[in-house]
Amino acid sequence: RIRYRDRGRVHQGGVVERLLGKLNAVLATQPGSTGRSVADRDEYPAERRARLSFADLERCLALAVIDHNLQENAKTLKVPAREWERRARNLPRFDDDAMRVLLAFMPGRERRISPQGVSMFALDYYSPWLGGLVPQRDRLGRLELRYDPRDISHVYIRDPEAREFRSVGRRDGMLAPMTLWEHEADRSQRRAANARTDVEKVTLRRRIAEIAGGQKPSKIELRNAVRKTHAAEAPKPYDAMRPATPAPAEHPGRQKRRLPVEDW
Repeated sequence: RIRYRDRGRVHQGGVVERLLGKLNAVLATQPGSTGRSVADRDEYPAERRARLSFADLERCLALAVIDHNLQENAKTLKVPAREWERRARNLPRFDDDAMRVLLAFMPGRERRISPQGVSMFALDYYSPWLGGLVPQRDRLGRLELRYDPRDISHVYIRDPEAREFRSVGRRDGMLAPMTLWEHEADRSQRRAANARTDVEKVTLRRRIAEIAGGQKPSKIELRNAVRKTHAAEAPKPYDAMRPATPAPAEHPGRQKRRLPVEDW
């Protein structure tokens, strides 16, 4: 559940559209803004004119929230921040865990467990505690899963018994942080490197078609081939009549001549 302030009133379970509108209004006056018009954004060189990183955008968002809560309402003449400080003492405290709130906002999926773990982004994720659920996978159904696109080295799976999210790392042991976008770019490069041309694909299929569609051998040719195989494997009389090759004679050991040793 989300609590937020809007002109001195407390709301739950929503998003402050007025705050987002204020943030857009502030950023629209800064360099790099494309405006609302689709025609203005057409063929806009976004990568060349980009001005804000994610960290800068988060900082601007925080400053916009502070500015919004310090602005006086023209009708009620109330400041949201002061109203919050005055009334917050009487509000019930939920003491929400920051990590649980973060997991609640992460993208979610549902996946079935397999002996290899759980598959996401063409990767397998596995943990020893997850292996204990493999024998029960037919009864468990799909598991609730959350992931952070900024780091897909781990995913977070809800334990069906404890009902809490637990971290699960990649099965291949590659636990270095990697964003989802880096992973997709790497797969695109590998896919392009392994790609075959249309000519290469057709060449092998044509050879298969030639072999499968070739002239069927006659019964005589098949019989002669079988006879040739049996004749080659049959024992040959001349091999038995060939005299045995005598073993090479052993040479007697030759006495080594010892050289005199001179003392200096």
